[in-house]
Amino acid sequence: MAAEPFIPGEVATLTMRVTTLDGISADPGTITLKIESPASGVADYIYGVAAEIVRDGEGLYRAEIPLNVAGRWYYRWDLASPNAGAVEGSIEVKRSRFVQS
Repeated sequence: MAAEPFIPGEVATLTMRVTTLDGISADPGTITLKIESPASGVADYIYGVAAEIVRDGEGLYRAEIPLNVAGRWYYRWDLASPNAGAVEGSIEVKRSRFVQS
């Protein structure tokens, strides 16, 4: 993630690494990425269905999320067995002087 807040119109790249309890890269059973936008509620993206989620290698995933409105965006990666788990975070998108959002 960038050190400074994003602005509307940018794309955030969310990355995730999945490992076994021993720290070895591994794929989960299923992946669901939940994105909560300040303007439109929660959207679900399922790996294998949603083009936004890309597998870059064993246990390595990323999602490209267009940020079209200012405010705090929240995300959650939900992973099913094997290698179940979850990761949450947020992204700040500051107001633009030029783009109304």
